[in-house]
Parts: sequence; C-alpha cells; structure tokens
Amino acid sequence: MGFMMVKDFKWKLLAVAALISSYCASTFTQAPVLLAAPESPNEDYKREALSEMILLSVDKATMKAELKTWPEDASQSKVLKSFKIAMGKEKGDKEKEGDNKTPEGIYFPQKHISGSSLQQSKYGPRAIPLDFPNPIDKLDGKTGYGIWLHGAGNDERIAKTNVTEGCVAFYNNDINRLSSWLEPYQALVVIAKDSSEVNKELEIKAVKERTLNWIAAWQARDLDSYISFYSDDFQLKGRTKSSYADYKRGVFKSYKTMRVGISDLRIVTHPKYAVSIMNQDFDGDGRFISNGRKILFWSRAGNGEWQIVREHFSPRRFTPPVFTVKDINKLQRETTELSSPERVETHQISAKS
Repeated sequence: MGFMMVKDFKWKLLAVAALISSYCASTFTQAPVLLAAPESPNEDYKREALSEMILLSVDKATMKAELKTWPEDASQSKVLKSFKIAMGKEKGDKEKEGDNKTPEGIYFPQKHISGSSLQQSKYGPRAIPLDFPNPIDKLDGKTGYGIWLHGAGNDERIAKTNVTEGCVAFYNNDINRLSSWLEPYQALVVIAKDSSEVNKELEIKAVKERTLNWIAAWQARDLDSYISFYSDDFQLKGRTKSSYADYKRGVFKSYKTMRVGISDLRIVTHPKYAVSIMNQDFDGDGRFISNGRKILFWSRAGNGEWQIVREHFSPRRFTPPVFTVKDINKLQRETTELSSPERVETHQISAKS
C-alpha cells in the first residue's frame, strides 16, 4: 500500500511538472501526435498539456463532421472525433435568406447560446452561431442570418439527414461535447460539398507563401510589392484598391521606424476561397501601437494566383485553447445515446436561414 501511495504521488508530481513545462514552452514548437492513450499512471505514458487551434470540418457528401487540431504545419493535423450530422432541407450552397440551404465556406463560431434561451425541442440544449454571412458571402451577394451548429431536439431527426432551415444539427449529447472545443471566435468551422476538396496540401503551401511574401513587403514598406497582393475587387472601409494604396503610402511615410510582428499563422483553404489567420503586432515610432488578429481573405485571380479580396483586423487575439490527452480520451470515449430529450417549449431565440 505504501509503495502504491508513493508511486501515485510520484506520478502526480510528474504530471504537474509536465503541465508547467508546457506552459513555459513555445506554443507551437512542435505539433504533438494526438492519439488515444491509457489514463492509468502505471502505463509508460506522459501526460501533456497541449495548445492548438481547433477546426471542425463539415462534409455534406458524407453527412459527417470531423473535429481536428489545426497546427501551423497543417500536415500534422490530427482528427480527434467524428460526428454524424443533419443539414438544410434543401441541397446546395446557400444563396439567399429562406432557401433552407446550408452555406459552404470558412466560419468562426460566435458566442454560444444555451439553456432557457433556446427552443430546446428544435435546437436541443445548445447552439453555436456562425458568422454567416462573412465578408466573402457579402461580396457574393448572399443573404440570410442565424446559421448555427445546434442540437437536434429529438435525436431521431439526425437520421432524416436534411431537416434544418440551413443549420448543421448534431445529436444533443454531441453538441454539448463540442461546445468546450469550439470556443467563440477561436476555432474554425469549414463547411464544404466535399471535404476532400478542402485544405489541399499544394493550395495551403501556395497561400502560405503568398502570405509570408505579403508580410515581408509590409515590413519592408515596399508599397508596389505590397499592393500587388491585392485584388482589383479589394475594398476596406469604403476604400478601393487604388485609394487603399494611397492611404498605405501615407502610413509608410509617416514613421521613421515601423515594426510589424506576425505570429500564430494558420492557413485554411476551401474550393471557393482561402483565409490566412494570424496575430499581428504593429508599432510605428512608439506613437501608434496595434495588437490583435488579422484575417486575410484570398480568392483566385484569372491567372490562378491567390489575391486578397478582403481583410479584417480585430483587437481580439487568436488564443488556441489548452487541453490534455485526458480531455481527448474523454471526448473519444463518450458515445451518443439515442434517447428522447426533455422538451422545453421556449421561443426566445430562433435560428433563421
């Protein structure tokens, strides 16, 4: 008994040491292999705190969603769990409000909705709104709102496949499990007709190279090179590409020293467009300091070259969640049970399509 107590204490001490070490280490030095592992301290297994961006890939072809890590080196991404889903009553990409289609694109989860705010008989115990329409959707003239990831209400609806007004529905138990992984504004949700067309290696490589070259031109204050990365259709706060070039010319000339720092770069590609997400730290002569998140939206030009059509800056930084292998094992171990959920008839918040 004394031996087991000493052994357990030693294990706990090692686990705490590993956790502290992970916080002190650089966040993205090496993407860990996320495989299910035994939780017994008697196994030759090192517990480790992990910090990585989370991506949910929603596949209309298979009616499944995959939760995965999304490190800077996308080739090291690991699937954490697959989920069965249901989608819009009508097939195809969403075009307008009320068409009952599920949109296809790259989206950020917004603030979650749960409890008495939901009509639980329809949306289950929780909903995760998406930022549809995003800048690309608006550029394409798409309309609608209230696209959510939500529970099924009655879990038997999932088997019917096409049952929502444009949202993506999960088993009630699954949406609860997903909520702790899809943190508001930090994770990504990619919805595609066929997920095999998403995040192709060569496209990620091409967009990453363009992004790094864009950063280098900005840091060098090479205006001609910098502006060459922008599409003729680019607009930002009422400025066209031409007026934006004039604005940046003035900015570049206004500082004696200008520092542009970029970190935590992520690339996500879709058959329709691609995004670069990064943390940005700008300092101009110490007079103007700006720290936050930059998102670049890229589309292919006629010659096949990726060009920036929209960009967005927010003071909200990209902060990947911290989790452990124990958390991953818990996610993988829990199973969905088809049961009749408690129905709560409230009508305060409803999704719209």
